[in-house]
Amino acid sequence: MSSCEADLHADPTSKAAQICEREATVALALQQRNRGDAQACLDTLERGRRAIPGDVVLLLDLGIQAQTMHHLQRAADVLQQALLLEPDNGKVLYALARVETDRQLFASAETHYLKYLRQQPSDATAHYGLGRAYQMQQKVEEALLEFRRSIDLMPVQTEAYYQLGEIALDAGDDALGSAMFAKVLERMATHGGALTGMGILNYRRKDFAAAQQYLAQAVADAPTYQPAHYYLGLTDARLGLKDASQKELALAVELADEQQGKGRPVAVQ
Repeated sequence: MSSCEADLHADPTSKAAQICEREATVALALQQRNRGDAQACLDTLERGRRAIPGDVVLLLDLGIQAQTMHHLQRAADVLQQALLLEPDNGKVLYALARVETDRQLFASAETHYLKYLRQQPSDATAHYGLGRAYQMQQKVEEALLEFRRSIDLMPVQTEAYYQLGEIALDAGDDALGSAMFAKVLERMATHGGALTGMGILNYRRKDFAAAQQYLAQAVADAPTYQPAHYYLGLTDARLGLKDASQKELALAVELADEQQGKGRPVAVQ
């Protein structure tokens, strides 16, 4: 990188020096990422960006790395810059949509997913992401359509089935919810959300013993998932387990406060 940067200092317009800097930056950042040094990877990409500030490849890699480190504003800023330079770059559109989902900017995420999917209509993961953006905006029918498209394109998955189960649960369609959660658990027996869903369904049926079994497993596999603790507390109360119930309900309140009421965090497949 130092050699490439010296050439750029001598001639900032040199295409060969720009290519050299990009390739050296990407290679070093990849090595650092592979050995688990996320900060060094981020710093290397930032250095490359400073050397060739209009390079979309480096902006994209920097945005993705910043997102993985939960530097969401930084990720959004560099990806927006990349999008200004190349408005139809599909990789940038997709990366920006994911960052916007993490930032809970669901309308913007929807716009960028739709634009990306016009280029890549068979991307199952993007259909799932768009479904989540619709779901969080209460566009239930649109969300259902996207989750089903995602499953049609990639049947062996869990999250689209889980979201279909959540929608059915909220709509009171217990049979469909049970079927969807069962599909998730066939593929991932430790899925805290699906275990909680099955627990809630059994709680509704007043099968409190079965509900407790699912919910106890949910809190073991996903200890920070607030709804699992809440419903386990309710179930324990129904079973006459007063101390256990109070413990779970208190933990549910604590988790709700810590998570600012976000009991069901956004999942990106």
